[in-house]
Amino acid sequence: MLKKMMSNKVMLFVLFSALIMLLSACSGSDKPAEPVAKPAETETNTAPAKEEVKEEATPAPDLNGRVIRISHWWDATPKGDSESDELARERIKMVEEKYNVKIKYLNTEYWSTSEKLSSSVLANEPFAEIVRIPDGFIWGLMQGGFLTPLDDYLKDTRVEKDVVDSMRFGGDKVYGLESWYTPNESGMFYNKRIFKEAGLKDPQQLMDEDKWNWNTMLDAAKKLTVDGNGDGKMDQYGLAGAHYVLSEMLIASNGGKLYDEQTGKVTFNSPEAMEALNFLHSLYNEHKVIKANGGNDWEDPAKYFGEGTIAMYPGGLWEIEGRIVDKLKDEWGYVYMPKGPQAKTYHEPFGQTAAYVIPKGVKDADVIVKIWEELQDFDNWQDNRRLSLENILPDETSIANAMNDDGKVQRLFGGRFGGLGIKEQLDSVTEKFVKGEVTPSTGVAQVIAPAQAAVKKVLSGEQDKKK
Repeated sequence: MLKKMMSNKVMLFVLFSALIMLLSACSGSDKPAEPVAKPAETETNTAPAKEEVKEEATPAPDLNGRVIRISHWWDATPKGDSESDELARERIKMVEEKYNVKIKYLNTEYWSTSEKLSSSVLANEPFAEIVRIPDGFIWGLMQGGFLTPLDDYLKDTRVEKDVVDSMRFGGDKVYGLESWYTPNESGMFYNKRIFKEAGLKDPQQLMDEDKWNWNTMLDAAKKLTVDGNGDGKMDQYGLAGAHYVLSEMLIASNGGKLYDEQTGKVTFNSPEAMEALNFLHSLYNEHKVIKANGGNDWEDPAKYFGEGTIAMYPGGLWEIEGRIVDKLKDEWGYVYMPKGPQAKTYHEPFGQTAAYVIPKGVKDADVIVKIWEELQDFDNWQDNRRLSLENILPDETSIANAMNDDGKVQRLFGGRFGGLGIKEQLDSVTEKFVKGEVTPSTGVAQVIAPAQAAVKKVLSGEQDKKK
């Protein structure tokens, strides 16, 4: 690059070259001299810039061929049948070479994961270096001392601060690893044919007009619950769902929570939550717009929606494959849950999540965190999510809703109650809503104290002291 200097600076070039050769000879090393930085190209600056000495990157730790086991409750081994899988395999290869390790994915049965983790830690032989686990198990394992605190290993991370902080589970220390949060995992499925035949605006049209709320949902549900053949039995219903799913989603849509992580208090008796429970009670008993399940609360609602006899079904995106796609022959769409009276925006309940944890006793935890991080596709996760949604959602509008492209859905943190015994208490009440056996105020008053006691038991570590 020195050739670019003006010809009338030849003497300076010669002197400078000689100086470089002299310095190289005096170094006593065979290593070539560091390249000289290019001078700034201005009319007045003809002197070369100072040398820039590049620091060599610290080599990655060598783990001597160690097997790094990563446990999920499914086989997470990338098969290579998609572009994202190919990229995942490339990252695995890079990590294996960089750290001299072998990545192995374990398929651990969902309900056995917690027990396997705790028992293996007690035996001083953690069964995996990284474990994917629902937060229902994290609370107890965290309080029982079975997990490695990760704060010190996340000071230089690509994970966003709010995601790191959300892995504190109401405490001071971080116990989970999560790379990002997808914007909208649960909402409302609706049958476009049913709305069109009734001459009603569908949820997407109402949402576009900023009129998608409990009142408009109820109005549609009442008009779309009909006895088509006049036999005295309803052939079509406005809504379907399980009482334990509807309660959580309605409470969140009104800005309420079941549990406040910061205070450690059960909050399904708050004004926002009670308003939602009263509304749910009315849907079952006053308006009668929810189709009764036939014995299987988990499977029946999606089954009914797939049969084309339900106008609206609140549920999760995970249900589409296997429950809706290829079963529902009608046109359908996906929108946010409607706003409750106390909500200023749409809310998605963050009732449960899952995270990666590192069991207590895993060696080189700091390196394991780096390995986990380098296996994540931070650069392409949004594109990958959109591609996956294109495979399951029916149209671009539904995809935009699932991606939260307009930013109108806010995730309601602080409600991760899994494993604390809260939901079981509330579900025992809403189960009676279906038959009209109890009012919300009476039912909640009966279970709020037992729910708080269950939380205290988990957070004190009493559940795990027996292990």
